[in-house]
Amino acid sequence: DLYFIQSNLRMLVKSPEDEVDLWSDILNDVGTASTNKDRKCLMVFGDEFVGKTTLISRLRSEGQVVTHKPGMGLEYSFLDIKDQFSDDVISRLSIWSVNSDGISLEYTLTDTHLTYSDSGWNGMIVFVVDFSQPWCLLERLDHWMGVLEKHLASIKIDESEKRDLCSKLTKSLQEYCLPGTDSNKDVLLPLTEGVLESNLGIPIAVVCTKVDTMSLLEKDLDYTDPHFDLIQWHLRKFCLKYGAALFYVNGKESANADYLYKYVVHKMYSLPFEVQPSVIDKDCLMIPAGWDTQQKISILNDTVRAFNLEDPLSAVVPKPLSRRTDTTSREVKAEDDQGFLTRMQSLLQNQRPAAGARAPKPVANSPAAGRTALPTTPGGAGGPGEKDGVLANFFNSLLNKKPGPGGAGGVGAARPSGAAGAGAPRTGTNNPPSPRQTPIRPSVRAPGSTGAAGAGEPKQPPS
Repeated sequence: DLYFIQSNLRMLVKSPEDEVDLWSDILNDVGTASTNKDRKCLMVFGDEFVGKTTLISRLRSEGQVVTHKPGMGLEYSFLDIKDQFSDDVISRLSIWSVNSDGISLEYTLTDTHLTYSDSGWNGMIVFVVDFSQPWCLLERLDHWMGVLEKHLASIKIDESEKRDLCSKLTKSLQEYCLPGTDSNKDVLLPLTEGVLESNLGIPIAVVCTKVDTMSLLEKDLDYTDPHFDLIQWHLRKFCLKYGAALFYVNGKESANADYLYKYVVHKMYSLPFEVQPSVIDKDCLMIPAGWDTQQKISILNDTVRAFNLEDPLSAVVPKPLSRRTDTTSREVKAEDDQGFLTRMQSLLQNQRPAAGARAPKPVANSPAAGRTALPTTPGGAGGPGEKDGVLANFFNSLLNKKPGPGGAGGVGAARPSGAAGAGAPRTGTNNPPSPRQTPIRPSVRAPGSTGAAGAGEPKQPPS
């Protein structure tokens, strides 16, 4: 019983430190609480599978490893905005991810989420497009811009309030200055030609995801640097018209995702944005609103002179033909064994020469009469037919020689006597002797011998 009483007394009596912690928690909750009207909102528009969920995860990761999870339909998330000098949470930014289906558009695009006040719109628009399909970039941007314009037109706003919203957006572009330079808020210069031709009065950012697919476009579709410069040219023209920022983001690893977070905080909470624009690296483009002009875009004209800039991007960079094959399952019927063997037998018979085919005529390799030449196999020069002809000549020369010392064509045959003499040529073929044939030794005559004696018969000495 005594232990129970002591524990109850500890719960009732609180130390001064506990009271300070309690009041700190209450003040923090009140400081971060806000009404629906004052809460900031980030509207992310994009088709399915363009990388909206991955982009939002990158914004919330704060440099940590992102777990890629596919999204579906209308999604809601939030982003804790921290003070730049401390880790204190100063606000909570609501994030709505909108797909192209009618249900999410009908629910999200209402006065409850996207509202305006004396300080301007409570939200910012982010259009997400897939860079792996460059032929439909502008088409999808025009579609989502039409959806936004239709929604803003449906909101009942006085004309004076619309002019105030448009003038605030114009002023934000005029006040932009590069980091490290003096601000020009005192003297505002007019916007150059082509800047903010369509003023909706709300900040917009265009984010191109999957820019790491540039290497695949170069490999599969033969894209070159002029193609990517042309895509950049059209995107910058679009952003210049609506006063939007342009970001190239890679979902895996890209510094531009961190810059996008800083840019959103800059537009929503008027915090400084000290990041230099980047237009050098083709896969790391970052152009804030208010920096770009038509003169800066014209620098790309030298690299895209091979294309007609008046043509739409979808005509210059057309959609490739689908390479997907029909993956539907089809029933495969096995051929009967006997049918297969019969078909193979007919193919083999067609490849064999006919039984009554006439053999090729023998080719005579020597002009000498009375010789029988072996047939040679026809063939081209330097082919097997020429080799067979050489062998046939060799064997024909062997067949035409008669054995014995007295034979006309024998190896040891003597030369004819009489007019032929010792210098008479041998009878028979004009072909050179075979390498295996033994050369005939010339006969030596004694002095005083006549030519009547045979070339191969020695003269008898006188008795």
